[in-house]
Amino acid sequence: MRRDRLDLGAALRLSGVEGDFDRYASVAVRRAPVWLLRVWGRGVDAMTLPRTVFASERAFERIEAGRAQTLLVHESVHVDQWRRYGRVAFLARYLGDYLRGRAVGLPHHVAYRAIRFERQAVDRAELR
Repeated sequence: MRRDRLDLGAALRLSGVEGDFDRYASVAVRRAPVWLLRVWGRGVDAMTLPRTVFASERAFERIEAGRAQTLLVHESVHVDQWRRYGRVAFLARYLGDYLRGRAVGLPHHVAYRAIRFERQAVDRAELR
């Protein structure tokens, strides 16, 4: 039977990440809808909105198989960022960083990687 939803805490445990993940029980990990996949373009595995992690089909299969530790830790950092800053401040900082990078001439992928919240999530995921 095909699952379309997991909770982030269970997915982290399934991937072998150690810790207390009860705070993520209300965060859904879902297969990304087709329209979102089209917006993303190539190479995107997941996107976190306040209480949902949307994953590509390939990423969702890795999550179900317990082989997505780095991805899930990265996305859990974004969940924590959404909670800490709230919707308005999170989006202002995230989009502001990206747009500042583009305004100074950085290509998309460089501006994206320069976003403070992305750097924080990458750093935390690499520590695991």
